[in-house]
Amino acid sequence: MEDFGVIVICCDQDYLFAKGVCASIRYFLGDVPICLLVDGTFSVAELEKAYDVKVINRLNMTHEVLKKRSFGWGTTRMIAFWESPWKHFLVLDADVAVWGNVLKYANFKDYDLIIDQPCYDYPEEAITEYFFDLPVFEANFPGFNWRKRPFVCPAVIFGTRGIFSLEEYVEILDFIEKYPNVFKYGDMGFLNFMIFRAADEGRLRLKQEDIQFLVPDFDQEDVKKRFPMTETGPVVQNDDANVIHWCGPKPTLSNSQTYAEPMSFFRRKFIKDAWGSTGLTAEMALQREDLQRNFYVYNKKIRKKLGTLVKAGKN
Repeated sequence: MEDFGVIVICCDQDYLFAKGVCASIRYFLGDVPICLLVDGTFSVAELEKAYDVKVINRLNMTHEVLKKRSFGWGTTRMIAFWESPWKHFLVLDADVAVWGNVLKYANFKDYDLIIDQPCYDYPEEAITEYFFDLPVFEANFPGFNWRKRPFVCPAVIFGTRGIFSLEEYVEILDFIEKYPNVFKYGDMGFLNFMIFRAADEGRLRLKQEDIQFLVPDFDQEDVKKRFPMTETGPVVQNDDANVIHWCGPKPTLSNSQTYAEPMSFFRRKFIKDAWGSTGLTAEMALQREDLQRNFYVYNKKIRKKLGTLVKAGKN
């Protein structure tokens, strides 16, 4: 496929999973170009060397407004729509793994954007919880019909560079500054709005496919049956092609709350590809990464709790 690559979004907290994502890309998609969209200043040299990945960060971006306003939870993904090294791309969150040949969905001849197809409808209560504060949203965007729309979690998107105008995105950012709680869950609200509004207005050709598996929506046994693993690796059944998304409990080695084996396999693959390490050496490296992440997460929770207590004390 010409002028195409895969973009993986990562920050220091989920970089351990980004290495697994890239390993899954190499495992299933061969030498397709990869780019890391990095929120932070930490080194990603090991991935650059192991898989010849490109890097987008604040130091090499073209658009100043994106440098200043589009890094952080809920906005980093949007950078891909203007800074992608390729005209067409697949952009992925870090807490995912590619399973099978997902490139079969990349029909850019007929479509500009290919997103997931949800397996259930959203009642109004769910729209309010996950996407929009409806009273304020409707007051500001009265012409947009949000009812019975197949909105998606935007962790997996086949996109086209420049399909949205930068001016439209800046207007959204300005709106969020004025009304910070109208669009929910980072970009999940406003990106769905941008996508479906543009499709309604004929500004993009939209296709929806079953390309994302949300792990928390299914019983662990069902997840294991859909994505079976053996000692030698994944067992793809019936030409299955999907992206596994751990949008709830994260797939660390010791997390019994989720089925983590696919991610664990690909994290081990990366360590072998990058350093030649296997066995106990590789397991120790993974455990160290998990401990560092857990420390970061729990430390952040403690600081947030202390901040809440301090504010309560002042009141």
